[in-house]
Amino acid sequence: MRGIGDDAAVVKALKLCVTSVDSVVEGVHFRLDEHTDFSEIGWRALAAALSDIAAMAAQTGEAYIALGVPPHVSERQALELMQGAEQLAEQTDTTIAGGDVVASPTLFVSVTAVGWAERDQKLIGRDGARPGDLVGVTGTLGARPARPTPKLREARALAPAGLHAMIDLSDGIATDALHLARAGGVTLKIDLEKLPIDERTEACARELGIPAWQAAASSGEDYELCVCVPPRRLERVKQAALRADVELTWVGHVLEGEPRLLLHHQGRPQQLSGYEHRW
Repeated sequence: MRGIGDDAAVVKALKLCVTSVDSVVEGVHFRLDEHTDFSEIGWRALAAALSDIAAMAAQTGEAYIALGVPPHVSERQALELMQGAEQLAEQTDTTIAGGDVVASPTLFVSVTAVGWAERDQKLIGRDGARPGDLVGVTGTLGARPARPTPKLREARALAPAGLHAMIDLSDGIATDALHLARAGGVTLKIDLEKLPIDERTEACARELGIPAWQAAASSGEDYELCVCVPPRRLERVKQAALRADVELTWVGHVLEGEPRLLLHHQGRPQQLSGYEHRW
């Protein structure tokens, strides 16, 4: 393998390549001030791309980072940003194999993450949800940690047990669960009172005067996983979660019907949305 230092990277590949591209831009995804932790920006940029690799249950491989550096960002700050990405890369067994640095009017980080799999059957997509499936989530929702960890280990532990579909909760379950519904051509129903809520989210919701379940459902950048599991595979998935020490909470189910998401709290319909991409 050849990485940084040559004109192009050379890698030893498995049969299937899984690729995700994710970008963060100053003024859109973050704002700079005198207290900015630049290593956190680099960590989060790589985390977003690796979370997509996790959602497919692929094995981590390489990452390529394009960095746009404006005049108001120093060389030291740019290096701190890359150090943050390198810290997460080391933690997730990812090789930063190349990229590019350019002058830019605003700071941006664009990450291409590459994962690998031996065969297609090992990968889980968004489009497999079927009527009767149970809907579950890993971990707790709403925390938006400063340095989120993509759920790579958790995804690869659960996938072989028989998942029908999976997505990472980067934009909040109120948005991402709708992606599962549309991809599968089904209706997903989520019972908001069943959401596993982070205690920090509960405290923040009290300060804002909103229900904790509302904050948990609409908050993005959890990077937890939402999975659809057929009832006949439920016990296998539970055992896989237990062996891998993965917290898994059942929060809804899949119904026949038009592609849509139904959000209910104690039987009452709710209208919520997470982060919506606009351009």
